[in-house]
Amino acid sequence: MKCTAIVLAAGQGKRMKSKVQKQFLELKGKPVLYYSLACFEKSEEIQEILVVTGEESIEFVKKEIIEIYGFQKVKAVVAGGKETILYIMAFWPAKIVIMFLFMMEQDLL
Repeated sequence: MKCTAIVLAAGQGKRMKSKVQKQFLELKGKPVLYYSLACFEKSEEIQEILVVTGEESIEFVKKEIIEIYGFQKVKAVVAGGKETILYIMAFWPAKIVIMFLFMMEQDLL
C-alpha cells in the first residue's frame, strides 16, 4: 500500500509581521519546512511526499530545500489553493494520504 504525505507550506507569516514566509524561517540553521520534510523522508510508512506551496515559492522550494537537503521522496511541488487541495485529494495516486497541516490558511479548514 502506497502512502503519500502532503505537506502544505504556503503560509505568509502576516500575523508574525515577518518579511520571510514562516515555512522558510530558520530554526537551528535550517528552514522550518526542512524539519517537516525530514520526518517524512525518514519514515518507513511514507513512500512519497507532495509539497503544496505558493506559486511564487515553487522554484525556491525545489532548489533551496529539496535539492540542497537531498529529499528523495518529494515527487512534486505544486501551487496551492482551495481547488488545488481538492484536486490533489481526489486524484493523487495513493491508497492512503496523510495530510500534514503545516501552514494552512484558515479558510481552507
